Amino acid sequence: MKVGRVVPAPAELAFHHLGLAVASPEAAFLYLASIGYTAGNSAFDPIQRVNLAMRHHPLMPDVEVIWPSDGPSPIDKLVQRTGSMIYHLCYACPNAELVLESLAASGVEIVPVGSPAPAVLFGGQKVSFHHIAGFGLIEMLETGAQV
Repeated sequence: MKVGRVVPAPAELAFHHLGLAVASPEAAFLYLASIGYTAGNSAFDPIQRVNLAMRHHPLMPDVEVIWPSDGPSPIDKLVQRTGSMIYHLCYACPNAELVLESLAASGVEIVPVGSPAPAVLFGGQKVSFHHIAGFGLIEMLETGAQV
């Protein structure tokens, strides 16, 4: 296992939400509501071909519920095998490229998954997905402002 030089996380990086991939959202919505989550924005993402719905809680992390649409999507195989799973962690930052460069400088292996694109659920702010070796999928929500 390669361990790189430890570099402090960039101050402008903030946890935003976790993404929950599900085959169908009803049971996830019921569970989240039963523990105090309330509905937020929802949308269809034509780029990834998935349905999205945010859930918010006053004390716990936000949850983005993601489920397939009619066409092929990045989560199809995941939800066919598992029914549901934590799909990604999302971080907000003013400049994703700078954060990713900092992580890479610390020895973290990062593989981009697709190209940055506007996020329909987040007002068109740019998002990008990256596979982090030994960790999993992260989403970077680029805010353009200090977080």
